Amino acid sequence: MPVNAYILLKLKPIPIEELEKAMQKFKEVKSCAVVTGEIDVILYVETADAHELFELVKKLRDLPFVIETRTSIIISTCLKR
Repeated sequence: MPVNAYILLKLKPIPIEELEKAMQKFKEVKSCAVVTGEIDVILYVETADAHELFELVKKLRDLPFVIETRTSIIISTCLKR
């Protein structure tokens, strides 16, 4: 069953170009937004199932610049434009 989720990343300082290059290696990552506040980056991801999502999060946590991850699985959408 397909799983869509947001993964929030807290990062060590890294050039945007390096972040972009790293995220392009993950086909599941559909968008990557650098944001302000406690979290540095929000990823929107699409995976085939929960196991694939789990494996993706493990790979992201292994990146040397990732300090912390938080994952929220999308259970419903309320606005489509």
